Amino acid sequence: MTKNPLLKCLFVFSVLLATVSAWAQEVHSLGLFTGIAVPYTWDGGINQDPRYRDRFDIKFSPIGVHYGIDKEGHGFTFDPSIIHIGQNFNVINSTGGEIGHRKIDLKYVQIPVGIKLHIIDMAFFKVSLVASVGVGFLLNGKESIRHTDGKMKFPVEITGTTNDEHTAFETKYADFVKEVEYDGVIVNNVNTKLWDTKDFQKIQLFGSMGFRSDWDFSENWRASFDLRANIGILEPRTPDYTNKVKNYEALYDIYGDRRDLFLSLTFGISRTLTIEHREKEAKKKKRVSNRPTKHKYPWPGPRNKKPKG
Repeated sequence: MTKNPLLKCLFVFSVLLATVSAWAQEVHSLGLFTGIAVPYTWDGGINQDPRYRDRFDIKFSPIGVHYGIDKEGHGFTFDPSIIHIGQNFNVINSTGGEIGHRKIDLKYVQIPVGIKLHIIDMAFFKVSLVASVGVGFLLNGKESIRHTDGKMKFPVEITGTTNDEHTAFETKYADFVKEVEYDGVIVNNVNTKLWDTKDFQKIQLFGSMGFRSDWDFSENWRASFDLRANIGILEPRTPDYTNKVKNYEALYDIYGDRRDLFLSLTFGISRTLTIEHREKEAKKKKRVSNRPTKHKYPWPGPRNKKPKG
């Protein structure tokens, strides 16, 4: 009688899987990491505002603690850290020249959990596709603007269209502007804070994807490099902030949805501990065998055979 070849293949595969699982390793790592970030604030209002132009700066962020578990083909990460994000913009006058800067600074404690899929999975070197989600708690935030005197273009919804409206605008914002003209607004030398911590949401959700490489340069030490694209999922501003902008009560803003994005490159050092599955099973069996045997009676137990004689 001929055996079914499919059943034979399934049996062989099960044996191999059991063998691999028995010899599989878990590598636990614990360490510190830091790096740099290039933030980008996507703001529908700033993007269409003629007073601003994109500017890209590098911020030293994040800094945190790494804990990871690596198994065959995949792994998990837990990387609580402090991140510093928010883009800076050049302030532009009515002819396109740069006369100052607008800065957005947000600092969070971020607690992400991630999964790694190993693309290269060697004993001492790994390259992985990594994705994570996490929650961020705002530590502090602010927006500030600094520019020299000159002429800037302001929305007519703020300046008004009639002479009376222009006069009311000049009176209300006398510390910032001098006079409304047909081709712009003559502004003063300004250095002020626009928004503060209370104007930003206390909680943010973050998602990220990227690549990570881990190099075990000794038996118990690992160096890691991590490159990720990150996005803040929620609107970072409070309803009070956005309502003021919608109602044209904010001198330097036009309303639009906002999201915070940043590209991060980090470097970390971790202490590693390798655990063999077979070693874990042996320790478990040893603990079980060392347990005292329980009997039904307080004495050693009844005899099962009659004494000879």
